[in-house]
Amino acid sequence: MVRVKLKFVGFEEGDKELEVENKTYSELISDLGINPETVIVIRDSTPIPLDEKVKEGEVTIMRVISGG
Repeated sequence: MVRVKLKFVGFEEGDKELEVENKTYSELISDLGINPETVIVIRDSTPIPLDEKVKEGEVTIMRVISGG
């Protein structure tokens, strides 16, 4: 079990702290009701692949908006 703090950018919800067991960031984001294709996960100013397992610490989930 790992403890992760989620900071949200571009969302109306506030920060959350969760305990997660053996999930990828994509699975975690889906569990929160967010489409993983609409966000970037960032740790220490570096994007994290969504298929990476959740690690202890703080990450930012940033909504990505595209248009043409």
